[in-house]
Amino acid sequence: MSLEFDDTLANQFSARSILAEHRMHATFFVNSGRLDRPGYLTVAQLRALASDGHEIGGHTIDHAQLPGLPAGELRHQICDDRRALLALGFDVSDFAYPNGAHDRASAEQARACGYESARKVGGIGFAPCIFCTGAETIPPRDPMATRTPGSLRRVHRLPRIQALVRGAQQVDGWIQLTFHHICDACDDYSMSEEDFSTLLGWLAEEREAGRVAVLTVAQAIRGATPRPRRLAAE
Repeated sequence: MSLEFDDTLANQFSARSILAEHRMHATFFVNSGRLDRPGYLTVAQLRALASDGHEIGGHTIDHAQLPGLPAGELRHQICDDRRALLALGFDVSDFAYPNGAHDRASAEQARACGYESARKVGGIGFAPCIFCTGAETIPPRDPMATRTPGSLRRVHRLPRIQALVRGAQQVDGWIQLTFHHICDACDDYSMSEEDFSTLLGWLAEEREAGRVAVLTVAQAIRGATPRPRRLAAE
């Protein structure tokens, strides 16, 4: 499984100490045009996260809605975002479509810009989604449109998140948990520091039991870490 942060939000930096406490690494999908702006991460903070071993990925320059963009603007949003992050010294190999919105043109452009994977929204669902699969495959069925249950929100309490992870364990698959704000009820797409720490504490227990491996997206895509043991059927 992977822990992922979207949109370059400043309060995500508070997750750094919690991740370090539980010896976990995450992937931060960054909009290069937002860096050093009020309310967003700074370049210095991003470098601190990268120095801890967290992955930095691309997310377009300014969170553009990609489907329907002219070819030149599409290339600018995806390729120039990656170039800007590479110029800052980050190893950028994975991408997340803003709002998960993509089409064939944006997927082809992400590949052409040098990305090894791109994350969409959907295909994996919270229970009781009848027609959703329990996890993405390893390697992904389509690396330029990896499937997720969507972004975590305040209504998604620990038992529902645990159910997602256990569903992935049952099929020996990959689940991507996507976070936005780390704060106390500051946004609908938020999780408190306390709840985030509780989640990571549970994941650490699962990891120690050999049932979960917490990977960056690059590690999952490149197969750098062995898979965990499958959860025994109850």
